[in-house]
Amino acid sequence: MSYDEEGFTSLRAAEGLVVCDRCIDDPDVQTYIRDKAESLDCDFCARRAKTRLIAAPLTGVIEFILVALDREYERAVEALGFESAEGGYQGAHWDSSELIDDVVGLEFPLDHVGRLRDVIVECLGDEPWCERNPYSLRDDELYITSWEDFCKYVKFEHRYFFQQSNRQVMDHGETLSPGRLLKFIGRVCNSHGLIRTLPARSMLYRARQVKPGEVLRTGLEFGPPPKQYAVRSNRMSPAGIVMFYASDEVATSVAEIDDNPKLGISVGTFSTRRDATLLDLTRLQRPYRFFEQQPEASELNRDVLSFLNSFVASVSAKVEAGDREHVDYVPTQIVTEWFRTIFTHERNPIDGICYPSAQNRGGRSYVLFADSEQIILEAAEIAAKGGTGPLGHWLIREQQKSAWLHLVRRRTVRVAGGNP
Repeated sequence: MSYDEEGFTSLRAAEGLVVCDRCIDDPDVQTYIRDKAESLDCDFCARRAKTRLIAAPLTGVIEFILVALDREYERAVEALGFESAEGGYQGAHWDSSELIDDVVGLEFPLDHVGRLRDVIVECLGDEPWCERNPYSLRDDELYITSWEDFCKYVKFEHRYFFQQSNRQVMDHGETLSPGRLLKFIGRVCNSHGLIRTLPARSMLYRARQVKPGEVLRTGLEFGPPPKQYAVRSNRMSPAGIVMFYASDEVATSVAEIDDNPKLGISVGTFSTRRDATLLDLTRLQRPYRFFEQQPEASELNRDVLSFLNSFVASVSAKVEAGDREHVDYVPTQIVTEWFRTIFTHERNPIDGICYPSAQNRGGRSYVLFADSEQIILEAAEIAAKGGTGPLGHWLIREQQKSAWLHLVRRRTVRVAGGNP
């Protein structure tokens, strides 16, 4: 077809021309060109090959580009109001040149005279473009804006009871209320395959800071503090709520707590004694690039995927230590509490969350919904904790039936005031 069905786009100017992958600086367009190459010569950069096909028909390249453009944009004449007295179209709009250069940012590194760009712009037509559904938020914008509103709301307006009545709590307009947003996050985490099993006998590493002369030996000493001593606000848990923070490698566990070089660091290796169900935010697929076409077999919603990546980045973002920690951690603490107490996977609760480390790029951190009662005790620890009476020993042994984190090794990474 020389024209699209609406008559906005014509491929006539591109007919008979071929372009190589070096002429357009976008990885997905370049992949398309390499896959569809059928010529040894490029009509735009004078590149010549002897045996390998390097250039694809420009008409096909433009059609490939249009698939992405039509997904995000439409013609202003079909979507925007027009008032000549008010300056024309009522809303943001761009001609084809502005759309390619300024909005999409497609670059042509070898097109020094602008010929390739001009042909593409001519094929896209003279009619201005605007965002699809310009008077409402796109799905990804809706979700991301809802999360931003959620963070502001729970930090500065309401922290409790916001799920009871949306009208009593706030008027969100187009965005999702806090309660609806949490349910939405849970639903898409389930549907995007972010729930996984941490198998029994997995090794998790928990680093602890130690003072000069202090030696940690037992599972209780390496584990989370007793509830009465949980006075520090953490990324996923507020003061008073005990959780088990760890990593699946020593380097990450150390990086997460190493904020005072004068203190020593000891690392306890814990073995899990049962399977654990986790929300794994590290296994999320990256968002699709603008020109990247989603495989036909994929059932993922690319807007939801974009939101989830933004959400995970926010949850795992580094927060500078200081007076604002107890405020800036509030959104992730509420999300964690919701997953700990409300969310279910296949009608069962989950045991924790795995998330990207804020301190060690590429590392994974874990927060398990476990306190000191989930630490497996040795006989001497049971005797010490339960006293000498049989009732005390019985109570401790009953608690131990649900314990599933066993300290199997301890090591010194750095001596207080010295080197490893």
